[in-house]
Amino acid sequence: MKFIDLTELTHYMSPKSRLFWQSEADIVPVANVKFATTSPNLVLVPGDKAMTLSQLTTRLQDMSPETQLFSPDAQPIFGFHLQLTTAEPEIILK
Repeated sequence: MKFIDLTELTHYMSPKSRLFWQSEADIVPVANVKFATTSPNLVLVPGDKAMTLSQLTTRLQDMSPETQLFSPDAQPIFGFHLQLTTAEPEIILK
């Protein structure tokens, strides 16, 4: 998923929405992002506490809109779905 696509699709969402990544069986918090070792793209970094949409967009504001997001296992992120069981919707990247 390109960063610009994520930005446009989440433009009207709460900046407090938390980010998660869904592997085949688990949903884990996205705590940070890092540069991929072989390209200018970004890899999601799992952790104990999920970062907010606002934190992600602030960290990536100077990145090219064409920057691609990849999962912790270096697979491309193709989209997301929302978890609406909390006060702020959770963004679950897949």
